[in-house]
Amino acid sequence: MVIGIAFSIGGGNLFTVTHYDSLFFYATLLLLCIIAYLFFAKHLLEKELPLLLLICFGTTFLFFFLAPWIIESKSLVQRELSNISISNNDKFVEKVEVMLEQEKLPYSVDVNKSRERFKEIRNINVVVVNKTTNEEIKKKDVDKLLGLTYGKDVRLKIFENSNERLLIDFVINIDKSVSYCEPYEICEYLGKDIK
Repeated sequence: MVIGIAFSIGGGNLFTVTHYDSLFFYATLLLLCIIAYLFFAKHLLEKELPLLLLICFGTTFLFFFLAPWIIESKSLVQRELSNISISNNDKFVEKVEVMLEQEKLPYSVDVNKSRERFKEIRNINVVVVNKTTNEEIKKKDVDKLLGLTYGKDVRLKIFENSNERLLIDFVINIDKSVSYCEPYEICEYLGKDIK
């Protein structure tokens, strides 16, 4: 690092940025670790500390095989902590149901389908609504749906009246911007920009 900093003083082009995703970097790092480990082992043998050497070797060997499991467990815990509980999503669905009734929008909340879809995602509130009329989806109705104050990020799926065909699927951010919209053709027709 010191040599790299020295070469880069004055804007020189001798210093090159390390690419930490390259095989060469990891091979070099492994080689340096092995060399340091061998010097450490030699030092412990000279000092007549074979028990400490055995402990160090055992710990290294153990962590070498346990590291993938520890990393996977850590990601599972993080995923679980970021997940929303089913009861919290159910309360959120009830809140949206009340808002739809107050605004008199031609949509009804499908509680069962919301819970079913939520179990697939778990990291964002999910609300499935059915269009109560058989007419085409209207821009002003979608604008009203998107304009509701959800107070959280929400995945809003709109199905037709028969509950068979998905009309449109949104992810609405807390600031009421849309970060996901599918199918694109309908989103474009409705004038929804994805941010």
